[in-house]
Amino acid sequence: VFPYVRFERPEFNQILQFFRDTTITETKGVFADLVAAVDGFSFVFGVGGIHGSVESQIVASDDEFQIVDVDVTSFYPRMAIVNRMYPAHLGESYCDIYNDIFDQRAGYAKGTPENAALKEALNASYGNSNNKYSPLYDPFYTMQTTINGQLMLCMLAEQLMKIPRLTMVQANTDGITVRCPRKHLDHMRNVCKWWENLTGLQLEEALYSRMFIRDVNNYIAEYEGGKLKRKGAYEYNTQW
Repeated sequence: VFPYVRFERPEFNQILQFFRDTTITETKGVFADLVAAVDGFSFVFGVGGIHGSVESQIVASDDEFQIVDVDVTSFYPRMAIVNRMYPAHLGESYCDIYNDIFDQRAGYAKGTPENAALKEALNASYGNSNNKYSPLYDPFYTMQTTINGQLMLCMLAEQLMKIPRLTMVQANTDGITVRCPRKHLDHMRNVCKWWENLTGLQLEEALYSRMFIRDVNNYIAEYEGGKLKRKGAYEYNTQW
């Protein structure tokens, strides 16, 4: 666990202590029922990442509140690059090559084939660290990434939840979604900047006008402007 991981809420500190006290020998199903319930919102910890969501609700922005989604840019790859994490048998040069791929991707616009290919190279490199048939296989590196990633997102959520009347909407692997009073949006963004400075990572902000949520994996998010983000049961591409 990274030395800068700290919590104030006892619910998160219990999770932190669990990770510090536990020796993990498997990478599947080892965190069953590991949940931190904070102010009525359940943060569910897993092998691949954190999850949590309001369920069976329509959440909307209005004159008083704004739905804000913040995602970490290339979360797991950037964690490895910034914190010099790598499969033990490959050495620290792995981080330098990883960073070069990240920089190459930044040179192509989102939506281009080049950007998509380099994104896949970044994500697959992390994903194959838990594939015993891959030359990148190192489950310690896998778990070091996912455990710290979940704790880091909880640090962000903990500070955001201090904002008066702010409510959690979702937490999902590489980001969180909140419904924030508009008068506190600047404060919310300052908290995000604090987190970025602490972790060395970057957050990307999106503003939603509405979310139609079945659960954490199945929802529609409507961006301001009308574009839709569909996940799970609502994700489809139709060609006539």
